[in-house]
Amino acid sequence: MVKIKEVTDSSPFPHLLKLVDDPSEVVRLEVRKALLPMASEIAEQLKIFPADEAQLTALESLLMPWRKAQLLAAWPHWRALSQPQQRLEAFHQMLCDFEYRWRFPENLGATLDRLTASLGPGPFSLESLPGVLFERLKGNTEDYYSPDNSYLCQVVHRGLGNPISLCSILMLVGSRLDLDYRGCSFPGHFLARFSAEGSEDVTLVDCFRGGRLLDVNLTPELRGDLPQTTARELARKMAPVDEIAARVLRNLVAAYVRAERRSHACVFDLLLKDLVARGRGRGQSLALREPLFNPGQVVRHKKKSYRGVVIDYELYSDEEEQPHLPLYRILVHGSPQVASADESQLELDDGGLVAHQLVGLFFSRYEDGVYVRNTRPWEGA
Repeated sequence: MVKIKEVTDSSPFPHLLKLVDDPSEVVRLEVRKALLPMASEIAEQLKIFPADEAQLTALESLLMPWRKAQLLAAWPHWRALSQPQQRLEAFHQMLCDFEYRWRFPENLGATLDRLTASLGPGPFSLESLPGVLFERLKGNTEDYYSPDNSYLCQVVHRGLGNPISLCSILMLVGSRLDLDYRGCSFPGHFLARFSAEGSEDVTLVDCFRGGRLLDVNLTPELRGDLPQTTARELARKMAPVDEIAARVLRNLVAAYVRAERRSHACVFDLLLKDLVARGRGRGQSLALREPLFNPGQVVRHKKKSYRGVVIDYELYSDEEEQPHLPLYRILVHGSPQVASADESQLELDDGGLVAHQLVGLFFSRYEDGVYVRNTRPWEGA
């Protein structure tokens, strides 16, 4: 009790917490400066000095640069793990740490341990576990595109997720019970799959729809326009962890673009670009860093003097001398041209709107000097 009182009396945190949503930008900047040295301790501080929802939201926004730096520093480590389930759990842990470290301070592994224990003594089989697990975890049909559906800590907390997060939970809970489930990256959907010991037959699990079991013929609804033979071939393929991670990141990018949360969309787009590039053998020896410019920013070419809006970028260059100068695609003002320029050739421009025939196709509006990106993919990417 004395120790808690000493912490309460000496810590500046509760006083700073009261100022995180102060209307003065000058005050908020000073608060951020004071909070940064104690950022790694905030989860523990919040146990002693609870914050209300407005304060938590303001705190997360204020320390977004620190949170992003922590995410980028953690990014390489999950890929270095050897076991698929370990890699998958470390990937999802990293995402939860980024977005929910102060709301769900419990380690994701501990959360999944509790979930597994709550299912009962078993024994469970590959066929029976999905039905039990997905009595409590459901597909979020009402708010399918919410970013919350992609964070496993939040999915377990709310009991709602999207197909890939629910499949990830089945794989990770299954590994705790010595049951081997893998992913199946079916077009437009994501399924889990397993094969009984000694059998080559594949059974698919539709985690989003209550854990129903399917054979490789699927259903007419899931096959859509695909020929049955093609659907069967796709259903037999296992999705490696990198492919699962890429689909999770694409979901998050699309969700944050829809929600117009630009900072989040940009950071997950960066991770996706890095993952895809390294999977193709590019950037292997390079440390990940943020690009200077992001889609929606207006830039000017230093030598050629044209200006335009960034529509997309490639993270790593093919040039051996400049492998880490991102290559930007730019809708050029007053021209139908889509230019390419590397980072060293560009600077920010405050000249206002860009006149280009494709601006209205890829951006919803111009606000505070930046174009707001929509969900339409860039075909040239």
